[in-house]
Amino acid sequence: MDAVMAAIMQVNGEPAAHVDVPVPRTGEQPRSLAAIDLVALPTAVAVARMFVADTLRRWEAMVIEPDMEAVAAELVTLSVKATGPAEETSWQDIQRIGAIKVCLMGWSRHIVVKVADQHDQELVLSDDVALPGDSGIGLVDARAGRWGSRLTQTGRVMWAELAVYERTPVGLPRRRRTPSPSPRNRISGQQHDEAYSDLLHRVRDGLKRS
Repeated sequence: MDAVMAAIMQVNGEPAAHVDVPVPRTGEQPRSLAAIDLVALPTAVAVARMFVADTLRRWEAMVIEPDMEAVAAELVTLSVKATGPAEETSWQDIQRIGAIKVCLMGWSRHIVVKVADQHDQELVLSDDVALPGDSGIGLVDARAGRWGSRLTQTGRVMWAELAVYERTPVGLPRRRRTPSPSPRNRISGQQHDEAYSDLLHRVRDGLKRS
């Protein structure tokens, strides 16, 4: 697992970094890449969650783990529903199992999850239909800053981008506090008077000796 997660995996014959990746406005290249191959079965959802959790811990991006896990799980669920066998299909009747690739790409302020499968339709969020924000595309739209999909020669790639920063209770970015330097030790009024008196005595003694 570690070897797979540390590798820069291939998606549809192309390097993962070049397949429909939303480049941040800064134009920087991803700092970290991790990917895993799955089969289009319901068990892929739980494996994808574990993969995301483990990767974010390695990248020290735990602040977005709950949202990224949920988004990745929904994208994989959509892939399984679109390319996996029907629920009532028995194992004896399954002739072919589709492949799913999950990839995480880390930038300095954003992390993108990509799910590639063999489906022939893009993700579409209709403006005329109110979707619940706790499942499916509605959840992805509610938790991701940006998301999308596109068709490839062998299927489609779905992606979602989440910002790597803490949020306030109302959803605004939480500013990181810069630690201020420790203040110098202040002396009390009594200590100040004693020090001043000692200084005067030293000056007076010096004048007498001169």
